[in-house]
Amino acid sequence: MPHPSPAAEVHRSRLRDKWWPLSRSFSDAGSGWWFAVTLMLIGLVTPLMLVDVPPLTDYPNHLARAIFLAFSSTDPTMSQMFAVKWLVSPNLALDLILPPLLYIMSPILAGKILLSIAAIMPATGAIALNWACYRQRSYWTLAVGLVVYNLPFLLGFINFQIGVGIALWGSAIWIWMARRQPVAGIGMGVLFGLATFFSHLFAFGFYALLIGCWEFATVVQRGWRSHGIVPFAIRHLGSAAIALIPPLILYVASPLAGTEGAVIRRGWATKLSTLSVPVAGYSPLLTYGILTALGAIFAALLVTRRLQIAPFSLIAFPLLTLIFLVLPTGAKGVYYIDTRIPVMMGFLLFAATLPRLPRPIGAAVALAIAALFVVRIALIGRVWIDAQQDVSDVRAVLASVTPGSRVLAVDASSNNLDTAILRSRLMAYGYPNSYWHYAALAFIDRRAFWADAFTLYGQQPVIATPPYQQSSNPGGFPMQDISALASQDPRPKSQKPEYLTNWETKFDYILVMNADSGRNLPTTAWANLHLVSRQRFAMLLKVVR
Repeated sequence: MPHPSPAAEVHRSRLRDKWWPLSRSFSDAGSGWWFAVTLMLIGLVTPLMLVDVPPLTDYPNHLARAIFLAFSSTDPTMSQMFAVKWLVSPNLALDLILPPLLYIMSPILAGKILLSIAAIMPATGAIALNWACYRQRSYWTLAVGLVVYNLPFLLGFINFQIGVGIALWGSAIWIWMARRQPVAGIGMGVLFGLATFFSHLFAFGFYALLIGCWEFATVVQRGWRSHGIVPFAIRHLGSAAIALIPPLILYVASPLAGTEGAVIRRGWATKLSTLSVPVAGYSPLLTYGILTALGAIFAALLVTRRLQIAPFSLIAFPLLTLIFLVLPTGAKGVYYIDTRIPVMMGFLLFAATLPRLPRPIGAAVALAIAALFVVRIALIGRVWIDAQQDVSDVRAVLASVTPGSRVLAVDASSNNLDTAILRSRLMAYGYPNSYWHYAALAFIDRRAFWADAFTLYGQQPVIATPPYQQSSNPGGFPMQDISALASQDPRPKSQKPEYLTNWETKFDYILVMNADSGRNLPTTAWANLHLVSRQRFAMLLKVVR
């Protein structure tokens, strides 16, 4: 093959300089890219370092369970309330990671480390997958920081977030090893398949989709009519199947496979708004501002044909869209499951694309995305700092709770439409409030039982034990309004949760959230309730028998 002439080399070099990817458009030195990555990761963990208890809705519940798993064998008070029940379950990431950390550090610090892992893993996983696809370091992939604090993560779906990170890293390693050591790659694929399965079922589905679409795209690129396509297809598609079979067998054998539960679907308008969850939270204006900016950038790149798209994602995105459209909001006792799909799409959007821009335009795009990232992180940090006052109020009133007692948390504002909910208490309209599981602090601080502990059989490795079981709401959802305690509760008995029937005999304390909502709270309306403490956001009532 003849070598290109010097003139052709010069021309090609000029073209590279003009249309080089964003990663090279204004920084040819690798140190600049690594410095930018470091700044992005520091930004991601900054909100976590600013507060003691990040107001991620489910997080206090998960932290309390980890404390039980770590210390129940030596704490008789804990062992009276709960029992360990390990089963095959695709929802165990934090139950496996967090308890060992508690042996060497405080729960507050261990929780921050876990949440830092949940923030960093998917961000770096998306960067790794992008590199595996293009073999280039790109500043473009740092925009993935915008979707790390997605709404499911703000809701405290930590296992899912960690699982998405493992899925992205696993598929990046799958792609990298497929070109070098395919046999060893299958072994690594099995390990990552198991890791994603035990993290979260949807994370395993994401991993299966990524490596399956990669192998299918490889076969398509080879050509259906090419010589030896049949053994080629069997080898590539079969390797992905081998990596996915063990987790599938485990799922069939798990209690979750046979779990029943009402299927909940929301209207199409609500379904459409769910697409915003990758960047949603606290400020609708910022949410739709980010969506508008990203939409304009992608539209311009597509129209000008300056966006390179990994072939496997052209299969993955339509499949994710189809899954999103048919997936319900709730099933098998789990809620907001359809919010997971837009999050996967958000991470994949930056992992599977690479723009080619002139240097000035590339720099402008990078600065715009960096500005949005800084504003979003600053907002989250500000809101979380504000939320610490509510956390302090809850901990203050719970100081009177005795170990081994039973606590029921109720909301003083959920049906009070005249009260504006503070931004630190409401992440997005239509979703659970950030304080719904603050009652778990009764266990964390006082070793007391709280009704909403996550103890769903087959989904968590902990169950409530008699006599506490009758005071348990295993799914922890939803938080009841204070009116549910009134004797004149208008709901028929069939619609009233069993754990609230004769609640006076099942609980020792009532923890009222949003006590500062302006609602006329009936502190003396029931003769069997006595006011113990009140601290702005929280109020503690003792059940008098």
